[in-house]
Amino acid sequence: ALMVLTGLLVTALLVQQGMQMGLSVVQVLRAIPLFIPNTLPYTIPATTLFACCVVYGRLSHDNEVVAIKAAGVHLFTILKPALLLGVISAVTTAGLYHTAIPLSQQMLYQQLLENPEELLYNMLRRDRCIRHPGMGYVMYVRDVQGKRLIDVVIKKRAKLKSGKQEAYFGYDVVARAREARLRVDQVEGKLYVDADRIVIYDKNTLGASGSNAPFPMDLPEGLNGKDSKTRISAMLWEELPARIELARQDTDGAEKRRQDNRDAAMNISNLDLRQLTLDQDRHFKMQVDYFRRTQRNLEAEYYLRPALAFGCLLFALVGCPVGIWANRADYLSTFVICFLPVMFIYYPLLLAGSGMGKDGKIPLMLGCWLANIVFAAIAIVLNIRLLRR
Repeated sequence: ALMVLTGLLVTALLVQQGMQMGLSVVQVLRAIPLFIPNTLPYTIPATTLFACCVVYGRLSHDNEVVAIKAAGVHLFTILKPALLLGVISAVTTAGLYHTAIPLSQQMLYQQLLENPEELLYNMLRRDRCIRHPGMGYVMYVRDVQGKRLIDVVIKKRAKLKSGKQEAYFGYDVVARAREARLRVDQVEGKLYVDADRIVIYDKNTLGASGSNAPFPMDLPEGLNGKDSKTRISAMLWEELPARIELARQDTDGAEKRRQDNRDAAMNISNLDLRQLTLDQDRHFKMQVDYFRRTQRNLEAEYYLRPALAFGCLLFALVGCPVGIWANRADYLSTFVICFLPVMFIYYPLLLAGSGMGKDGKIPLMLGCWLANIVFAAIAIVLNIRLLRR
């Protein structure tokens, strides 16, 4: 069951990601071994529940449970194998999250982004534009013919500085070219647009014909594979606390700069200058929201990894009484019975709880563990009723 479910999930997710990034069939096939560990924390709990429901459903259907009780054996004896299976599954999932998954994610990102030039061409073929939050430029094209870009428009995003922090807002330079090609220099971290003729418009000129020199742009780290170790899913367990602390410091610093800007505005006697200073508050708010969102995503990852591992044990404890109560020997009935609570209770609660925690509506730890708390209550009630039979 684990092999089948993992295979289906890997195929579906890789096909989706391949279509989004424009990956070739060869790239998708090479990514499969590195993508498998990332799906196991979701397939191991589900198949643990399925295995328990199948085994104990057969025991109940064949009247083995009745025979055990008639022999004077306490029903807790038959729960021990499921408990052991749950512990093994939980420890395995925790071990995957500790080392195997982060390392495989780092290798996967490096492999997918080993040819950023081809990736950028694929993005332009699919979206007709390149827009990245860490990129100081936005590029639009009308068409892509092989390696030729037709009717290229490049807009340089205006950069606002506040101390050591920078943010993009609006555009201050626009360049156009009838035809161009892309060239990536990973050593320099640059993306060059080679065009026959570039026309540049900025604040001081209505139109200026540029030379045929390449138009340089900084290549964001997200497109050159250098940040493969800084992505949240690719961080080792022992790296998360330090990153969370740094994120908290960034959030506190952004909030302090925002408050300093407000205080400075209140000390300005000129109303026009005061309003101009207050108008900058939205830019500081964007920085605060960005750093707070990064902090909460890191904290959510810190809570979700043990929560998903512990879920394996809960699924095993739920599967025993559910299988005995269902009294089914066929796989189809067991599949429906065990996967319905997973699809309609556990994972919706997991997603909703973590989402509300990230939004600050409920404590983040409570949100990430909400599904486990509900399933723990269900497991306790079901097993108490089973043992009292």
